[in-house]
Amino acid sequence: MNRVTACATAALTAVLSAPVLAYEQGSFILRGGIATVAPDTSSSALSLNGGEIAQTGVDVDNGSALGLTGVYMFRDHWGLELVAATPFSHDIEVVGEGLGSFNLGETKHLPPTLLVQWYPMEPQSNIQPYVGLGVNYTAFFDEEISSTADAAFAALGATGDAELSLDNSFGLAAEAGIDFTFGVDQRWLFNMSVFWMDIETDATVKVPNLGKVTANVDIDPLVYMAGLGYRF
Repeated sequence: MNRVTACATAALTAVLSAPVLAYEQGSFILRGGIATVAPDTSSSALSLNGGEIAQTGVDVDNGSALGLTGVYMFRDHWGLELVAATPFSHDIEVVGEGLGSFNLGETKHLPPTLLVQWYPMEPQSNIQPYVGLGVNYTAFFDEEISSTADAAFAALGATGDAELSLDNSFGLAAEAGIDFTFGVDQRWLFNMSVFWMDIETDATVKVPNLGKVTANVDIDPLVYMAGLGYRF
């Protein structure tokens, strides 16, 4: 019995005396959670074969996916973060009075982002706010035209299904977030963060017998993410 008690006491002492993992040089942080992209969309008027279609524009709806980030603390208070995600899906709308408002189609995108982060609190603090600045690359793929859009183009004289494409984008990115650590050795954390990304794309719709419908679209979303993380 004494031996069991001694072993239990030794194990408990080892756990309680274990050093708290800090946000310091050489540590790694993984975070994951639900991320929602909320575009702040503005666009040029739609153009048909170079001629502007007055009172038209493009809007992009919100999309959610699994967000993943990995951080390497290359110095105390400073981290390098890579942001990734499963594909986001967005509906794209034609808006305005020129053609009326209708669903143009949808697209998916991946937003790999690299940021340098600053953590102002002491490395051992259990509450860690941070800010970051970096660059974003947005890759669009699986663009599809809706049946509603095909019907609208057919009414204008189209002789077949239209094709939608969006150019990839490269721009600045910024973030602000906060970690709340928990657990016996403070390895686990609850995270909340928001990102801003400079995303601009040229949208092109190839319409048989009509030509090309184009628009320049500034998406510039805020990306909200909340989830859990683990420190190594």
